Amino acid sequence: MLTYTFSKREKIMLAVLAFVGLVILWYQLVFSNVQKRVQELDSQIASAQDELIVNQSQGAAVSKMKEAVKQFEQQGYKPVLLPSYDNTQNLMAYLNAVLGSTHDYDIAFEAPALNEEDSTVHRAGTISFDTNTYAEARSVVQSIAHGPYPCQVDALGITDATKQKNVSKDKAPVTTNMEVTFFEKPTKNMATQSDSSEQKGQDLSKMKDWNK
Repeated sequence: MLTYTFSKREKIMLAVLAFVGLVILWYQLVFSNVQKRVQELDSQIASAQDELIVNQSQGAAVSKMKEAVKQFEQQGYKPVLLPSYDNTQNLMAYLNAVLGSTHDYDIAFEAPALNEEDSTVHRAGTISFDTNTYAEARSVVQSIAHGPYPCQVDALGITDATKQKNVSKDKAPVTTNMEVTFFEKPTKNMATQSDSSEQKGQDLSKMKDWNK
């Protein structure tokens, strides 16, 4: 039986090799796994921080909206829910009911379009009608502007011919022309960036021909 006795130098080299092997084994089995887990945790923390920022932003936006709604309610305006696209049938039924007391009214709408800025469907159009008095015209405009379907009056013109001479008896003397935009909520198959659900009533006091 042959025996071999390692020299001191060989023993040192074997010890070094064993140590290096242990280091490599530790690196592969322990350190690399720990680093991978740390990276995963860092990624989760970053995602959580991003989500927190988004939630804080949304929370601030909701609080701002609630405060705005509260202020408008104190001014006499009531928020109304955005109807879903396509609300044409309900809108026309309401407008026809409001304009039923007027003379020779006309309603025309352009093709609806998705607005990228506020992510709502804009239905722009013109409404014209005749009434016997200026007060009747104001009442109709008020009913449209503050009705159940949120809208914006873009232009308003009221012509009162009651004080003019040679006014035709067959035609109501007060003529009103409105440019108005109604808002609707996009459906799921329409590209949208947000889901705004409230619009405030409009202050008509700054419109032309209103404060007469």
